[in-house]
Amino acid sequence: MASAPPPCRGIRWWSTIPTWIRSSTCRPARTWRRIELQLDTPTESGESVLWLWSNLPATIDARQIADLYRRRWRIEGMFQRLESVLQSEIRSLGHPRAALLGFAVAVLAYNLLAVLKRSVEQAHRERLPEGWEASPYHLAVQVRSRYEGMLIALPVEHWPAWADDSASALAQRLLALARHIKPSQVATSKRAPKVDKPKAWVDAAMARAHVSTDRLINASKGKRP
Repeated sequence: MASAPPPCRGIRWWSTIPTWIRSSTCRPARTWRRIELQLDTPTESGESVLWLWSNLPATIDARQIADLYRRRWRIEGMFQRLESVLQSEIRSLGHPRAALLGFAVAVLAYNLLAVLKRSVEQAHRERLPEGWEASPYHLAVQVRSRYEGMLIALPVEHWPAWADDSASALAQRLLALARHIKPSQVATSKRAPKVDKPKAWVDAAMARAHVSTDRLINASKGKRP
């Protein structure tokens, strides 16, 4: 165990491993854990070990924390779809509150889009291979391109009211409508394998290396016939 650091006013130190964590004394002390992940395949930067800091209760073991961390990319992917599919970052909304409202509307629309996505996948699950997924982007394109025409053909006052239906009844209605969607129009596009490209730059050691111009000229003279 590492020795305690010198006292500091308003700061309390503690450690469960030889690494110190500090927290303001106005907050209750928490026990932190360091989770070590040993990767079977190194990352792109060559790292084979990752460390996670966690203040979750002891009832959640290290395996659960590591599994949650492994699936964190879903959250990052969600924010990427919020920006690209639902345009959550509107540059003309310069006021912070307006930007927050626009982002909140995009999050609400994403929740609806996620329900539609799952409905389409569930409706065609028996006829499609395992692992097939609907694309949120293509679903949004389908809704955006057909919405105005639907309003002309079927005004809002003729829409069926589903507010009083139960959750199971609404789910059955969504599945019935999803069966009319062609899976090929909303399928995710399979990404081709990445092709290794040559580096567009030189190594730092080579860039910093000093080369004498006079030595190069003399060497080139010696090579001439």
